Amino acid sequence: MPVPRMVVDASVILKWVLGSDREPDHGCALRILDDWAAGRIELTVPSLWEYEVGNILGREIPHQALRKMKLLRNLRMINEPLNEEMIGLCFQWMEQAAVTFYDASYLAVAVVLDGRLVTADRRFAQRMARPDRILLVSDYGKEG
Repeated sequence: MPVPRMVVDASVILKWVLGSDREPDHGCALRILDDWAAGRIELTVPSLWEYEVGNILGREIPHQALRKMKLLRNLRMINEPLNEEMIGLCFQWMEQAAVTFYDASYLAVAVVLDGRLVTADRRFAQRMARPDRILLVSDYGKEG
């Protein structure tokens, strides 16, 4: 049986390194890492994740940003470059749901690669209305 593919967005990735005192649902986010380390899931991200996460780390914790980014890069998540189909979906969703290209890219990777996006961004999840493809990090591990 194939291992489920989970696409994690910046909101989840940041929970791994910003800590429980700063991040709600930190424990739920760590469960994702535990499942990945145990081989129960595959972790995939669009290749732009480093820019989005790096920008926030540099602003929020500038003196620790480089060390935290190294930790994240050492996870060796599958970096998926956007293909034409993914880019097309991003533009479609930008127009239909008024979301950003950045946010849409994570969902596009999940849709095209038959995975599931895990996010802490409730607003994005509500706008996209794709419960088949979007799972809130707070609900991770609570399904069947």
